[in-house]
Amino acid sequence: MKRFEITLLNILAISLIAISCKQKKEQDNSYQELTPVITDSYYYINYHCFDFVKQCELEILKLVKLDTLIYVKSSQFHGQYEEIHGKLTQINDSIYHVEPFRHFVQSGNGDKPLYMYEDSIVFFCDSIFIGSNLKIEYLNGRTKEHIIQSTENILPINLEFFNDDNERIYLSFSYKNPIVNENVELVSKFSDIKYSIGFSSMKNSDSFYIIVNDDKIKTLNNGTRGHQSLGPKFELDKMPINTQLPRNRKLYN
Repeated sequence: MKRFEITLLNILAISLIAISCKQKKEQDNSYQELTPVITDSYYYINYHCFDFVKQCELEILKLVKLDTLIYVKSSQFHGQYEEIHGKLTQINDSIYHVEPFRHFVQSGNGDKPLYMYEDSIVFFCDSIFIGSNLKIEYLNGRTKEHIIQSTENILPINLEFFNDDNERIYLSFSYKNPIVNENVELVSKFSDIKYSIGFSSMKNSDSFYIIVNDDKIKTLNNGTRGHQSLGPKFELDKMPINTQLPRNRKLYN
């Protein structure tokens, strides 16, 4: 009889220990559920993709654990590319201050144009490109590669393939888009050199503010006031998980 009582006591003790462990595990799991892991997130505008370009228009932003921002806006056809890297400082629940530490921009303007010079084009760029490759591709598929030697480069052009208003050339750089798996590639039309190719780094980029919500991210600044830039201006939607970007464009892992 005494042995039977001891056995019952042992079983009761083991059961109490098991219940206690289960409760502790549930408490631990509950705590983990209440403490979400902050991961990278993406925001973008999914522009139309036209047949006459190889790369679709893209405006995309990567938020790295609410600490760093990478923003890229690119238009192959219009010869435009902008890339901003910035550190974030939280102001309140949804507003962050962005201090750019790298700002890289190309746009068609009169300051650093690509222009024709007899049977050549003149290409201006920032010193970051010196020593890298530049590939020129004509509409018939013919290509020619060059090494960028300076901030001002005179590159020969085959006028047999680039000589009238309907012609355009693709310029592909050995410079990677920091968010999607492609090199930066732009287009220049023969008849409209105002869509020109000239890259430069912005040494003293203005800081700006952003609002981050569950489904959207946008800037607080006005973009420009007269001719003065007040930083970038964008409003982008949160990118759903497993979003398929056009033409096999993929995010870096």
